[in-house]
Amino acid sequence: MKQRISALDLQLLGEELKNSIEHHRLTNIYNISDSNRQFLLKFNRTESKCSVLVDCGLRIHSTTFNRPIPPAPSGFVVKLRKHLKSKRLTALRQVKNDRILVLQFADGLYYLVLEFFSSGNVILLDEEKKILSLQRVVQEHENRVGEVYTMFDDSLFIGGNEKPIADKREYTEDLIESWINEVKEKIAAEANVISEPGHQKKKLRVPSIHKLLLSKVPHLSSDLISKNLKKNEIDPSLSSLDFVDKISKLNQLLVETEDEYTDLLKNRYSKGYILAKRNPKFIEEKDSKDTEYIYETFHPFAPYVDPNEIDISKVIEVEGPYNNTLDLFFSTIESSKYALRIQNQEFLAKKKLDDAVNENLTKINALRDIQSINEEKGVLIIEKADLIEEVKGAVQSLIDQQMDWNAIENIIRNEQKKRNNIARLIMLPLNLKENKINIILPAEDNNSDDSDNSSSSSDSDSEYSDNSDSDSSDDDIEKNRIKRKNRKNSKNVKIKGTQITIDLALSAFANASEYFNKKKTSAEKQKKVEKNAEKALKNIEERIKVQLNKKLKDSHDILKKIRAPYFFERFNWFFSSEGFLILMGKSPLDTDQIYSKYIEDDDIYMSNSFGTQVWIKNPEKTEIPPNTLMQAGVLCMSASEAWSKKIASSPWWCFAKNVSKFSSDGKSVLEPGLFRMKNDKQQNFLPPAQLVMGFGFLWKVKIEDEGDADDNLNEVREEVLTGDEDNVVEKIVNESADVTDQNELLKEDEEIESFNGMSSITQEINNLDITNADNISNQQTTTNNINEMDASKTVATVLTSLSKNVRGKKGKLKKMQKKYADQDDNERLLRLQVLGTLKGIEKEQEKLKEELSRQEERERKKHRRERQKQLQALSFTESEKVKINYDRLRTELKTTLEPDDEIIDIIPVFAPWPALLKYKYKIKVQPGTAKKQKTVNDILHHFLNRKTDPNNCDKELDWVSEHDIIKSLKAQDLILSISADKLKISIPGQNSLNDRLKGKKSGTGKNGFKSKNKKK
Repeated sequence: MKQRISALDLQLLGEELKNSIEHHRLTNIYNISDSNRQFLLKFNRTESKCSVLVDCGLRIHSTTFNRPIPPAPSGFVVKLRKHLKSKRLTALRQVKNDRILVLQFADGLYYLVLEFFSSGNVILLDEEKKILSLQRVVQEHENRVGEVYTMFDDSLFIGGNEKPIADKREYTEDLIESWINEVKEKIAAEANVISEPGHQKKKLRVPSIHKLLLSKVPHLSSDLISKNLKKNEIDPSLSSLDFVDKISKLNQLLVETEDEYTDLLKNRYSKGYILAKRNPKFIEEKDSKDTEYIYETFHPFAPYVDPNEIDISKVIEVEGPYNNTLDLFFSTIESSKYALRIQNQEFLAKKKLDDAVNENLTKINALRDIQSINEEKGVLIIEKADLIEEVKGAVQSLIDQQMDWNAIENIIRNEQKKRNNIARLIMLPLNLKENKINIILPAEDNNSDDSDNSSSSSDSDSEYSDNSDSDSSDDDIEKNRIKRKNRKNSKNVKIKGTQITIDLALSAFANASEYFNKKKTSAEKQKKVEKNAEKALKNIEERIKVQLNKKLKDSHDILKKIRAPYFFERFNWFFSSEGFLILMGKSPLDTDQIYSKYIEDDDIYMSNSFGTQVWIKNPEKTEIPPNTLMQAGVLCMSASEAWSKKIASSPWWCFAKNVSKFSSDGKSVLEPGLFRMKNDKQQNFLPPAQLVMGFGFLWKVKIEDEGDADDNLNEVREEVLTGDEDNVVEKIVNESADVTDQNELLKEDEEIESFNGMSSITQEINNLDITNADNISNQQTTTNNINEMDASKTVATVLTSLSKNVRGKKGKLKKMQKKYADQDDNERLLRLQVLGTLKGIEKEQEKLKEELSRQEERERKKHRRERQKQLQALSFTESEKVKINYDRLRTELKTTLEPDDEIIDIIPVFAPWPALLKYKYKIKVQPGTAKKQKTVNDILHHFLNRKTDPNNCDKELDWVSEHDIIKSLKAQDLILSISADKLKISIPGQNSLNDRLKGKKSGTGKNGFKSKNKKK
């Protein structure tokens, strides 16, 4: 499986990232829970967010999936946050001919270096390129904190906005032939060294053709060279010396590879490819389709597939930027990693169960074999009862003579050599300690064979005795030798039969009964094993199932695709019981944004005495029902101080056309969050609102016409282009204005006001007459000359600096001019340098230059502030409204699921309790003392402990699939949707139980008064 990006991959990914995240602000940096070498960088710009995943030394790509984040960041991430958080990415460059990406922040104030060679590294640099922190210390490269990083310089960021186009390299047959000749010379030199006496002999290693080409043209990707070699039916592992006669073919191959490489860099192909192979453990009826194929590699070009593996391979084309290919590849692997692990565990569990079944079968078969053997031995003892009695009598007679047991065995051994039939049945050594002997009972065929053998041996003995007397010829000697050999073999013949243990104290029939009793015992044991085998297998199955379920319940983070949020999720919102959308800004700027982009004349504006502002969207321009007005009033009061103070107050409402963002004279725009009523008589007051809210969940489901799925996400503006072109341009600029930029402008105003309040600096500026245009021009020329001077400065500039109108020094300067009138300019300058006066003049010049730059910055901010006010005024016009498909919203968002619905995501809702009555998952929230974190945790615990329907059919009960999605939610993400503080939840059945428990603890006496415990 491919885990590391190549040099070609890095070039393509770096160029795409440069176009997508440059000039974005780095909002935050996170660790990834699975590894301390993975980092998630989140960039943000006006209505544009991008997350970049960095795996140290392995990969970098943008991602659209959420990653699990640990609760506390690592020390290295804390260091990165300290210096880079909220900084703007001004440039992203790749070091030429190297696998290093450099991210420049704040115009060179900080640099983040990403190394993708060897084990990789992440290094933080300051403006002087000194290392502030690094992910790992590399001793051999002397990368330590405080050292200067020398892998790039400032020239990397000069004129780098245009895309670099690689020069196309040309190849000739002579060039390729020289490469092969170099290999020949190197091999010959190594052979000469090895052939020298006393040198250790080693096998000569000839580089493969793939390795040779990659070493000579390293800018081409290894995968690309390998693909083209296979495409031309060349094995990449073949020796490079085998291509001496195929140089033209190699030349053509390199030319094609170079053309493909150039086309890839020019982005002629806007797609990526993933090569996947079939999972051998996949079961279609049981496993999900995501685990049918396992991803192997990813490439920016169409990969080569072996003809023998076409049936088990699959090539997936991913449209769009190459970052999408890597994101899909690694996100799918990480998502299916847990499923593949469970699949492997199920496979091992099945194997364990099969082993248990086989073990039980082995035990049962062994018991059956024992029964048949014991039965056979018992029957054989009965058949050979007389023979057994003879054997017993022979051994017993020796024992009765009180002979030594070893002597008895020697006697039996001698008798066996003499071919005694009774002695041959006894097996040595004897077990006389237990009063038992082992004998072999031959079958009927063995007896006949023994009689034949004995007769033949007797004949051979007689023939041997007869022929031993005659030594007349060599033939007789040869015959005697053969006969002697046959006689020796006949003595070594062993009796084949059944081994039986005989108790000398029992008769033959009693010994047979012992074997029959053993058979009976084993039969009973077999029945018990067979009876308990099925029960044991069920227990094993249940145990394995419990273990699998336990592993399934283990907490594991699931990669979840980042859903494009709805436009209203940036604010406080809910849908009324009649389907009207109610919006409330989280800040004054949000309120202005709602009014300027979404509110029309027929919409409703609602407020109260605490200054809370709520909007009711009326896209169909119908009459607003009273229930919707009451519910909006509950939200208006709950989001104000009335919630914490538990004040029942009355909100009021009017139509949006009665509200204006401009002052009464129409010349200026009101402050953020402030509006002017055109007619105060049109205010309509509502009854006091009950402070009862609720928390619930909406389900986003997949609908059929997915082609327009983003209509409600991508805000489509209906613009009436009136006026001149400058106004149109200002409209577009206003749409790209960020809320953070507005906050910066407010901060800049405060800074300017505080700066203007500093009387000392103002007095100094007045003394220097900087406001005079002539003096400003003279001073600018002076500062320019100072910047252009070398070590030896011009005297004219110094004299100009000395001639400033400073109080108390005018007369002194006249006396000095008379005293040193004979000095020339150079001598005067040298004397000033010796006395140190020149340094003071230079410091004054620097201070003056800083004051000029501050003045220019104030003028620039003032101009920017005035332009922003003009753009704000332009935004509050009727032509700047957003078109939203509200019908699609009502179709996609459901309060209760149907069995056929495909869930895309779950959306938390904090709304008035009457608006949540149709929700399946809801809980009542009132003013209390609990914090948001504890409240959300209690709500999730309550939802996850309700009864579930495993079949996902009963709408009254919770479904398992719903609980699985709720488990993936985090309390930190749900807190943002709650607009009130100090909460109290009402869980059905729990509060009444708590009241009963409190009543039992504090007993009550007569008349309802608490009884006091008397001391004994």
